[in-house]
Amino acid sequence: MAKTQGKMQTGKIKSSSPAAKKRQEKVWKQVEAQREAARRKQTRNRVVIAIVAVLVVAAVALSGYLIAQRGNNIAHASRSAGGAVLSGQSPEKVAALSGQQAVDAAQGILIGQKGVYKATAGVPTIEMWYSYGCPACLNLEHKLGDKVLAFAKDGKANLVLHPVATHALPWTIIAGNASMAVAAEQPEKTLEFHQALIDAGYGVMFAKGEEVGWKDQGNSTIMADPAKSLEKIKEVAKKVGVKDKIINSFKAEPQSALLEKWQKQWAEAAGKQSQQVGTPMFASNGKLVENPINQDGSFNEDLLLGKQ
Repeated sequence: MAKTQGKMQTGKIKSSSPAAKKRQEKVWKQVEAQREAARRKQTRNRVVIAIVAVLVVAAVALSGYLIAQRGNNIAHASRSAGGAVLSGQSPEKVAALSGQQAVDAAQGILIGQKGVYKATAGVPTIEMWYSYGCPACLNLEHKLGDKVLAFAKDGKANLVLHPVATHALPWTIIAGNASMAVAAEQPEKTLEFHQALIDAGYGVMFAKGEEVGWKDQGNSTIMADPAKSLEKIKEVAKKVGVKDKIINSFKAEPQSALLEKWQKQWAEAAGKQSQQVGTPMFASNGKLVENPINQDGSFNEDLLLGKQ
């Protein structure tokens, strides 16, 4: 439009005097120069606006990336600090506590390379749910217990042992409560006592052979008698050096609010990943491991360490 209007006005100039014509030409040159300057300014503004828009979009995108990356870094840092868990709190949080608070936070026994309730940084977390009266648990730990503990002792993972009450035997409850009492009051004896309980339980349940033990489920043994269970568990504790004060606190109670609470929380959390829960059960970094044992009877280490 600016060029068209200029041409029309230039046509009118032809009928003017030479002096007037010069003056008009000078004016229109000025006008045309102003219009050209305006057009250039408008073009520059549009370019600037476009560049700013691009920069804003880029900045927003970069901001989103940085936020996402920060989230990834935080998540990675969390995994590096001890990994996610399905039950209880993460190992690094548990390690900041002691006594009954540490036991409650872990919902069991935390084992790191440096010991009980001492988390190892930068490694995954393996969780195991078990019952001291579960024949499958006793059988697995009798055969592979050292291998389970080796994950933590070798610094490959933090290990959290979660005792639950999946078998309704007095032994299950009394041993579970006794184990947690030692963990809270004398943590340096926790692992030794735990392993001694497993050995004692296996010896009782499978005294007549595995076939009979699996069939009987401990119902015809001292495991079904609260008084005899308590007596045997106290004897085991005494042998591994548990303090008399702690041993005297053991009770022949057939129920445990603590173990039942932990079992409920585990079942609810595990139920979101699997329709069935039972012991022994494993998780790696908060995800259930369906096949932790290879066909040759060894642990699927890569799966348990979250490498698959």
